[in-house]
Amino acid sequence: FILPVSVVKKCESILRYFLWFGFGDAKKTRKVAWSKLCHPNDEGGLGIKSLREWNKVAIMQLGWDIVTRKDTLWVRWSNQVLLKNKCFWEAKISVASSWSWRSVLRLRECLASKLVFNIGDGRNTSLCLDPWLYGQPLISRYGGRVVYDAGIPLEAKVSAVIVNRRWVWPWNSWDLSEIQSRARRIGIGQGPDVIHWVDKGKTFCVAGGTAFPSKGRLDRHCVVPGLHSQA
Repeated sequence: FILPVSVVKKCESILRYFLWFGFGDAKKTRKVAWSKLCHPNDEGGLGIKSLREWNKVAIMQLGWDIVTRKDTLWVRWSNQVLLKNKCFWEAKISVASSWSWRSVLRLRECLASKLVFNIGDGRNTSLCLDPWLYGQPLISRYGGRVVYDAGIPLEAKVSAVIVNRRWVWPWNSWDLSEIQSRARRIGIGQGPDVIHWVDKGKTFCVAGGTAFPSKGRLDRHCVVPGLHSQA
């Protein structure tokens, strides 16, 4: 679950104190904003993981496991008990939702923005509910009307608009014409659909650091003198 802000602040306070006052004359070292210290070493920081970001990506890992259909007991239990075999992206937060499950659902938009869908035969990807088209489900961007205009069931897969590895969308409305235009920029591969993290070929990994986005290189004057070289 997402840690309370007060807990994160307390933990970071302990880390900051240890960093600045735990080494010899570190009290005399010019202080740098904690957010800057959390940049990777090659971007001018100390490579310290932000607790807020680490907590979020740990929760997003659970969402990633669900959307990639990872074969684990927790994923199977979530599908059967929490989702009741419905689409993860359409699940509602209810009063009965646990704190942990609420945390997973609230980070779906952030998760979707980092996913890259490699469409193959289209059989494993929901046409209207999965965020396969530039990080957003069709029904969220265009509303339920687009489903009616297309004459395609809500539960249809992307394979419903693929014939011989080509997009074949209905042209019943301006929205569908726009979808067809946007979809043409997405190549159709061979084999089953695959979900990547940020870029094709990458997967979500908290331990390996691939779940943490780059923060942008710091200016030279923002690097911690002396202390940075010891990291």
